[in-house]
Amino acid sequence: MLAYFLFLAGLIALAAGAYLLVQGASRIATVMGAPAVVIGLTVVAVGTSTPELLTSAVASWEEQPETALGNVIGSNIANIGLILGLTVVIAPIVPDRTVLRREGPVLIGASLLIVVLGFTGTIEPWMGGLLLIALAAFVVLALQWSRDEPGVVVEQVLHFQKESGIGRPAPLWQAIAFTAAGIVLLATGGPALVTGAVDIADDLGISEFVVAATIVAIGTSLPELATSITAALRREADIAIGNVIGSNIFNLLGVLGVAALINPIPLTSDMQWLDLPWMAGLAVVGVALARQGFALTRVEGAALLFAYVVYVGWIVIR
Repeated sequence: MLAYFLFLAGLIALAAGAYLLVQGASRIATVMGAPAVVIGLTVVAVGTSTPELLTSAVASWEEQPETALGNVIGSNIANIGLILGLTVVIAPIVPDRTVLRREGPVLIGASLLIVVLGFTGTIEPWMGGLLLIALAAFVVLALQWSRDEPGVVVEQVLHFQKESGIGRPAPLWQAIAFTAAGIVLLATGGPALVTGAVDIADDLGISEFVVAATIVAIGTSLPELATSITAALRREADIAIGNVIGSNIFNLLGVLGVAALINPIPLTSDMQWLDLPWMAGLAVVGVALARQGFALTRVEGAALLFAYVVYVGWIVIR
């Protein structure tokens, strides 16, 4: 029973911490004079991925590599299959072509890179360092791109920020307090979630990877789910799909990079031949569907959901 309590408490702390971190960091950026569109397209994507970052980092530190890797793979599959699929079923989206042409290939390239690294058998610390360097390069590019966004994207970002309170003017002390509270909650929620997940795996008699790739991944992806569905309902397609693509890129380069830098991450043959290719394939399919007519329909959303259900069923029974 304690394991399930720790897992739930950790999940709540991570979700609350991510929310406070986004609110606090965005307000600090506003005080420092950062353009609104930069805040909307970078702080939100990074902030909603902090639960994955803390969870995988803690798991790697505690030498639970299956949990660290399962969280990344499961989160990326859930972001496209479950979150994007469910979002599109609720409200079909038509994103701006620029977002897909720029960030879509980056996501596909990062996914394929992880597949290649995975086939070496172990993602070594030096590989983690390379992933973090690639993330830094992507952030620089993203900041440059965000200063030259199409008018429709800027409009959506500003409206989303206004409705969500992101980047709202506030005293610096308040912004710092929000940020600090978010960091504290994330720092306490991560270890609790990992401990609970490992104990749950033992209790149910299944592998840590399966628990991490399913319930842990869904739990740490809740901020992305809330952001994407809210944006889709407001017809802010670029926020919805940009959040998913941005978060997945951050997971692959940042979250996995930090986890590997802390400790090497060995892979089983199932991870090499099933999990990583499924993750990369879903990224390719998701981007391809969005680029085909630059829209995602309910039928395509249902297909993504089906692909997610098949994957979860597959890893549970294998």
